[in-house]
Amino acid sequence: MISPSNILHVPCTPDLIEGGITYALRSLTYAFDRAGSSTYDRLRRVVANVAVELAFRRYLSQQNISFEVKNALPFTDHERYDVSLGGRRCDLKSFLI
Repeated sequence: MISPSNILHVPCTPDLIEGGITYALRSLTYAFDRAGSSTYDRLRRVVANVAVELAFRRYLSQQNISFEVKNALPFTDHERYDVSLGGRRCDLKSFLI
């Protein structure tokens, strides 16, 4: 069972948002339409997801936890990279609240 002590709070800094925006702009040509989702909402989610992944990588580095960054699996977005811990890919989930 998950408890409050299992949740990690990582600050969202301007450089993380800038990284997310940069990625979102680069991925515009590869973006796909989701039913019922506006372009603004899709881009906002991309920025948030990238910022979360960058924050996670930063946290791992600050904690001296070794990790790898690997190309995403072929059936996923070819521009993406996945964090790998101990040879296992991490699937990070973020939610805009």
